[in-house]
Amino acid sequence: MRAIRIGIADDHPITRTALRAWLDEQDGMQVVAEAACGRDAIDLVRTQALDILLLDLDMPGQSGIDALTMIKAKAPHVGVLILSGYPEQQYAVPLIRNGASGYLNKACDPGEIVLAIRRVAQGSRYITPAVAELLATQ
Repeated sequence: MRAIRIGIADDHPITRTALRAWLDEQDGMQVVAEAACGRDAIDLVRTQALDILLLDLDMPGQSGIDALTMIKAKAPHVGVLILSGYPEQQYAVPLIRNGASGYLNKACDPGEIVLAIRRVAQGSRYITPAVAELLATQ
């Protein structure tokens, strides 16, 4: 079975390094590319064979919020998981409605990131209970 090919888009090198180290230890996962801004994330999905992109929102230049629409237009097959420090109430619902496959807060357990990646790689969305509540009430 082929490994899930993952890209990480985050402006903090320590975050990218930690995520790469954690995800590369997981069975069936391989981080194949990284980006430090939204513009690079858009280029990444055009030039790399990715299954999943972990996308931060707050990056210099073009933010993840702005990049999401372009990413989904250029690579509709790539599952985009938002991994952000912003609370779900602020961005989760509009981003999911605009094509994100899920929204995780950076305070989540690392195991939840793995679970979300696996679910999205199977073609599903990953909706946390907090996001489900927001979707139900909006």
